[in-house]
Amino acid sequence: MRSDETVRQRFGRLIASAARSTGRYDLDSHGGKAALARAAGLSESTMGRVLRGESIPDPRFFEPLAAAVDLDIRDLLVEAGIVSPESLSTPSQTRATGVGSRSITLDEAANALGIHSDVGREMFAAAVERLQRTERATEADDGGGAAAHA
Repeated sequence: MRSDETVRQRFGRLIASAARSTGRYDLDSHGGKAALARAAGLSESTMGRVLRGESIPDPRFFEPLAAAVDLDIRDLLVEAGIVSPESLSTPSQTRATGVGSRSITLDEAANALGIHSDVGREMFAAAVERLQRTERATEADDGGGAAAHA
């Protein structure tokens, strides 16, 4: 990863490199770029902006784009700097959080907070999990006992 690269530039570089590695897309030709755009479900103009490092597609296109260039979606998102490696080890988004007088799911909390994108929800879930781990560790240090080992 180059320190002066933006997330958009890294994302575009990773996609271009992986596309070339597949041998299926000649990115030096219009036809190759068009084929990659079709495979990912993007418009040709959007694909051009992605490959030039000018933009990142809507998160709903991350998986089809990664699949089109034979990249693991997790590797793409982490290497591009869109998500941290820690955020990928999140609890189930439907698991109850135990917040308040009744347990609510992470989906309910995200909805209530207006977090609707898949990436936003993953980041939210990762933050909640990190806070829960911190709380369990604090309880253990304070003599909380078994709660830290859950």
